[in-house]
Amino acid sequence: MTSRIAEDDRAASIAALRALVAARLADPHSAWSLGTFGAVAEFQRDPDEPAALEGLRAITARGGITVELVPDVVPIAYERSTGHGWAHGVAFCLPRERARGTGRQVLTELGPDGAALRDADREATLFDLGLGTTQCDCLVRVREPAEVLRLRAACGTALLEDGTAVLGELAAMSPQRIFISPLGRIEVFQRIPAPDGVSPEGPHTHVLPRLLKTRRTHPATLPVPDGLVPCLELHAPSSIRDAVDAWRAAFSGQPLGR
Repeated sequence: MTSRIAEDDRAASIAALRALVAARLADPHSAWSLGTFGAVAEFQRDPDEPAALEGLRAITARGGITVELVPDVVPIAYERSTGHGWAHGVAFCLPRERARGTGRQVLTELGPDGAALRDADREATLFDLGLGTTQCDCLVRVREPAEVLRLRAACGTALLEDGTAVLGELAAMSPQRIFISPLGRIEVFQRIPAPDGVSPEGPHTHVLPRLLKTRRTHPATLPVPDGLVPCLELHAPSSIRDAVDAWRAAFSGQPLGR
């Protein structure tokens, strides 16, 4: 009897969590990220940007996300300071032994992306960048024959060790980026900015080899208990932060007290 009650409680908790995720995916003021320390994909959309919403999935012309809530997911609500101010959200975690990607160490061809969020992308070819990340796989997807051949020729290269030239070519090639964890995937369709450019608004990725070499799974400022690893993050909107940002923008450059 006790076991049945525990199962019912767990099912109710997962249903409530699914409802929370679905509501946040439908809210354009919420943002999401998936990745590790030094490599992350982010998904967000503008309030007036069209989006296809179905279940725990959202797709726009610039990117998409799908979330999978497995039974042993542990949501950790947090508030923390960042380089840009104050933030709050939810880190969706798994026990360390379950928070595993493939751990590939070299650039590897995976074949057609049968799990692509859009039907049109399922014939394109996936390549794992082989970054050796713990809780996620960092992939790129290309369809042009010349690009497929170029990446195929570079397979076996350890990009973090001796792949500087290949990383530069990838940036210029600007393939679609796909980050996958046990809790879902984020796809980015926007182009990679120039080396002297800035990250675009909306879906984008960051790959920072210097940070990746630390082999951390998350920033030290993220309050995740020992034994758990974040595999997806919800970045919730804040009315207080938005109001303060709006005030600072309105009064930028004007002396205080006036």
